Amino acid sequence: MSFKTILVSLNDVARVDEIGNAACRLASRHDAHIIGLFVIPTIPIYPVPGAYVLTDVIEAHEKFFAESAERVRSRFVEMVQKYDLRHEWRQVKDSSSLVADAVITHALAADLLVIGQVNPDRAEAVEHDFCDRIIMETGRPVVVVPRSGQFKTVGERVLVGWNATREAARAAFDALPIMESASAVWLTWVDPQREPDTAGQLPGSEMARTLSRHGIEATIDSMPTADLDVAGALLNRAADHDADLLVAGAYGHSRMREFAFGGATRGLLNRMTVPVLMSH
Repeated sequence: MSFKTILVSLNDVARVDEIGNAACRLASRHDAHIIGLFVIPTIPIYPVPGAYVLTDVIEAHEKFFAESAERVRSRFVEMVQKYDLRHEWRQVKDSSSLVADAVITHALAADLLVIGQVNPDRAEAVEHDFCDRIIMETGRPVVVVPRSGQFKTVGERVLVGWNATREAARAAFDALPIMESASAVWLTWVDPQREPDTAGQLPGSEMARTLSRHGIEATIDSMPTADLDVAGALLNRAADHDADLLVAGAYGHSRMREFAFGGATRGLLNRMTVPVLMSH
C-alpha cells in the first residue's frame, strides 16, 4: 500500500520550501507522482450597494499573484528535480475569491494532500479557515506543515493519537502507507482512565494487533495527564518521542462547537509544532 498521487498546495509563498520539501520527501518514499498547485483567486467583491472594483486594482491583484506563482513554480521545479520525482505543475486562475475552493476540487483525485498551517499574519496567502475546509471537505488525508520551523524528515517516527473513535480510526488507516515504512510508531491514548469501558485494560492493544498484521510494530503508549488538553498532551508526547509526524482524527465534535469551545482539532491547528496528518 502506498500513496501514488500527492497534491501540494503552494499558495503560502513564505513557506514554500518547507511545505514543498515535506511533500517531496513523502513522494520520494512512495514513488509517487507529485502535483504542485498554485491558485490565482479572483479579487473579492463584497455585496455593498453601488460597490465596484477599479480596473487598476484588479490588474494589481492579478499581477501580484502571477508573479508569486512564477517564483513558486521555479522553486517547485528545483525541488522535484532534486528528488528526481515524476511531477506536474498546475497554475489555476479560479473564478472564486477563496483559494480553498480550487484546492478542494483538485484534491478529490489525490491520494494525499500536503498544505501549510494558516498564518493569520499573512492574509494574502490563504483564508483563515483554509485548513478547516480542506480537512472537512476533501475526504482525503491531509498533512499540515507548521507555519514555523524546519523539518528534515516527515513520517519516519510516527505518533498516532488513538482513542477508538471513528475519526481516530479513519486517520490511522489513512496513515497506513506512512506507518508501513516508518522506523517507529506509537499509539498514544490520552487519559484512557476517563473511559475505562472503551479503553480496556491495555488501551490500544487491539489496534496494535491490527497494525501488526500490516507489518507495523506499534508501541502502546497510554498517557494520563493532570491538566493538559488533548492537543497539548499529544504535542508534548510527540516531542518526548522525537516524532516527525502526528496522526490525528479531525473534528470528533461539530466544527462549530470546536470553534466556540475549543477541542483537539482546533488546538492542533493553532499550536502544531510538528507536521500533522488529519482525516475526517
